[in-house]
Amino acid sequence: MFLIALLTVFVQANTDKPFNILGFTGVAGEILMNPLTGSSIFFWQFNSQNGNITTDTRPLVIWTQGGPGCSSELGMLAEGISPIYIDDSGTPQPSSSTWITRVHLLSIDFPYGAGFSYASQYTDAMNTSVTATNYLYSFLQTLGLKYPTWFQRDVYWFGEDYSGRFVPQIASTILQNNQIPGNIVIKLKGIALGDPWLDAQYQTQYYDMSAFYMSLVNPQQQSILLSAEQNILTQIQAGNFSTAYSLFQLMIGQFESFSDNVDIFDTRTYTMPTFSGLSSYLNSNSTKSMLGIPLGSTWQICNPTVKAAFGNDSMINSTSILIPNLLSQIKVMIYHGEDDMYCNTPGLSHFLKSLNWPYIQNFMGSRRGTWSVMNNIAGYAQTYSNLTYIQVLDAGNQVGVKQPYALRDLAFRFIFNQGWN
Repeated sequence: MFLIALLTVFVQANTDKPFNILGFTGVAGEILMNPLTGSSIFFWQFNSQNGNITTDTRPLVIWTQGGPGCSSELGMLAEGISPIYIDDSGTPQPSSSTWITRVHLLSIDFPYGAGFSYASQYTDAMNTSVTATNYLYSFLQTLGLKYPTWFQRDVYWFGEDYSGRFVPQIASTILQNNQIPGNIVIKLKGIALGDPWLDAQYQTQYYDMSAFYMSLVNPQQQSILLSAEQNILTQIQAGNFSTAYSLFQLMIGQFESFSDNVDIFDTRTYTMPTFSGLSSYLNSNSTKSMLGIPLGSTWQICNPTVKAAFGNDSMINSTSILIPNLLSQIKVMIYHGEDDMYCNTPGLSHFLKSLNWPYIQNFMGSRRGTWSVMNNIAGYAQTYSNLTYIQVLDAGNQVGVKQPYALRDLAFRFIFNQGWN
């Protein structure tokens, strides 16, 4: 096991309480998961505009970030999802692309070590998708007991990047445990995976192709990447996941060197956004006090310790086994930005082709049409039965950073069955 975070001050009881920011209301705070150690999970819930989460039936969207180890406040506040965004000076401003016009929102910092969630003992920290989502499910049950109306409505779970592994796992756990008498039933209706990391045996194998056709490498460099991919696959198939992950990291470094260090998550840029205003806002004592966060805690966008801890897990095939069963019960959408090299188009396409789902050939043969937002082509959509695949134009790994209105549009079309063409 590994120690993700150790605070000099940690919660000894739940700290969740109501808040009001610019007139937008909800509940936020820490839920104590282990009273003996103080390990806690942070959540932030926004009420739907003109709605009432205790009396209405509007859907609830749960949001988790990827990384693993990145804070869900990143997506909520930087991708236009929540009713506020944080400007460069660290000041909250109203967001014109917010989702609260039609849904309630709930973001969760997951796993331990992401954002304001932390484990204070080795025995609390987990480093596989399966074991981590076990305590995530316990958190949901605790939340459902305290706020019983939250999960008595249609629930949709959205996640980005490494949440492509976490979300199918927690969705499977929810659907299975809903059948157990005495459990809080969570009315999960669908999951949406943005630029997801799903299955390494497919997604590690197309960097050479993607980089070449994006004109980021020359033919000789493409051959070097191809050889690296083959070595990674050999190690994955042999069950040597630690070696596979190390080789994968080396290959990413090779790509960055070959491509003059373009941002692998958005190849139209050289550097990732710093979100300095967001960091300033969330680390201020006034914000922490308002959201029920211990003043001794420190927020960071992504925790590299968590990412490293889940290295082996990232190479293990599990999601492709879960998705077909999920498709028999709920809706599944996969969407991604075309400029994301890390979770690239060919890798996702080959993952989809590999699914052992009775209708995969029907899906692969279905029409892929244009999808428009505000009279402009936003991307391409393909859907059959419960499976939807969306490619978003002029977007990287975090679609909402560049295309917040397109992200909201695809979310609402998916949730409310509005169609794509």
